[in-house]
Amino acid sequence: MKLNDDGYRRPFLNPLFRDKPVADARRSDAFAKACPALNLDIRPYKTERYDPIWGELKETFTGYASDPEIRRNGSSGGVLSALAQYCLEQGLVDGVVEVRASTINPLENIAVVSRSRKHIIASCGSRYAPASAAEALAFIASGEEKFLFIGKPCEAAAVRQVQAEDPRLRENIPYILSFMCAGTPSLRGTDELLEQLEVPREELASFRYRGDGWPGKTQAVLKNGERRTMTYNESWGKVLNRHLQTRCKICPDGIGEFADIVCADGWEASGDGYPTFEEADGQSLILVRSDQGQKLFGNARAAGVVIAEDMEPAEIRKIQPFQYYRRTTIVARLLAMKLLRLKTPSYKGFELGKGLREIGLYQSFRAFAGFLVRRKKIKKRQLELA
Repeated sequence: MKLNDDGYRRPFLNPLFRDKPVADARRSDAFAKACPALNLDIRPYKTERYDPIWGELKETFTGYASDPEIRRNGSSGGVLSALAQYCLEQGLVDGVVEVRASTINPLENIAVVSRSRKHIIASCGSRYAPASAAEALAFIASGEEKFLFIGKPCEAAAVRQVQAEDPRLRENIPYILSFMCAGTPSLRGTDELLEQLEVPREELASFRYRGDGWPGKTQAVLKNGERRTMTYNESWGKVLNRHLQTRCKICPDGIGEFADIVCADGWEASGDGYPTFEEADGQSLILVRSDQGQKLFGNARAAGVVIAEDMEPAEIRKIQPFQYYRRTTIVARLLAMKLLRLKTPSYKGFELGKGLREIGLYQSFRAFAGFLVRRKKIKKRQLELA
C-alpha cells in the first residue's frame, strides 16, 4: 500500500510478481475476495438477532477505561486501548497490531505491533489520515504468535475475509477490534489543517488529530516546542470531512460489523438532537458483536479494566446520528453510482433495503441528488487540474 498523488493509500503490485502471471492470478483472486473496496459479505457472521441498521449485537454499553492515562489519551474513553493492554497482561496475545504516527514523518501512519503499555499509549488517539494496519498480515502469517488486531471497519473486514481463506491467520488473530468510522480523509486534508495553523511541514515535530481530552484538540507541535491547536469541530467538521474518498461515502460498514467489539464516541445529544463537542471526560459507545468479544469484554469488565453501563440498542441512533443517516441512505448513493456508470462494490447480507424504507423517500432523494452534485464537482476539479 502506497500513497498516491491524491493523498490516499492504494494497492500496488509487488514488482517481484510482475513476471509470474500464474502467481499473479492466484493473488488477484484472493485479493478480490478480501479487499473491502471490492467486496463485503457479512452473511457468515449473522444470526437471527441481526439488526439491519446496527448489525449483530450481543450487548451494548457506554463506558470508559478505568486507567486515567489511557482514558485521557484515547479518542473516546480509551476502551479499545484498555482491552489491548488487558490482552497483553493476561497473555491472551503476544502483540497488538495497530496504527501509530510515523517517527520519520509525523503526518503519515505506519502499522506496528505493540507489546507493552508504553507502545499502546503511543498509539492512542484517532489518526484522520490514510492508514493500512492490515499491512502487518504478512508478518503475522509467517510465525506462531497470536495477535489482537485493531483497525478501521474496512480493515477489520479485510482481515476477517482473509481469515476465511487462510486457517493460519484464523489461529494467529483470535481477536479483532474496531471503531466506528466516518471515512478516511486524504493527506491533503491534513495539509489544509497545517495551512490554517500556519505550520510549515519542515518545522513540524509531531501532529495529533485528537486525544489528550475528549474529543481533544488537533495539535501541531513545532520543533521549537511551540504548540498550535484547533478544536475537533473545526478540524473534522470544517476541513477533514471535505477530503473523504468516494468509497467511504458509499460504505455500509462504518459501524465495524466484522469486529468482535467495536467502539465509538459516546456523544451526548444537544437540544437539536446532534452531539455536543464540549471538552469532557472520554466516553465510549461499546458494541459487542461475537461470542469471543462477549467473553473478552466480560472478563475485562469484571477485572475492572473498563467501567461500563448497559445501554439499550435503541439509544445508539441518538449517540451516532451520522452513522444512522449514512447506513440508511447507502442504497440511494449506490443507485446514483450506477446511474453514472461507476464501478460499484458488491455488498452481501447487509439488508440495506430495510434502512432505505426506514429513512423514507425524501431523505433518500436528498442523498441521491447530493451524490450526483458532488461527483459533478469532482469531475470539474479534475478537468481543471488536467
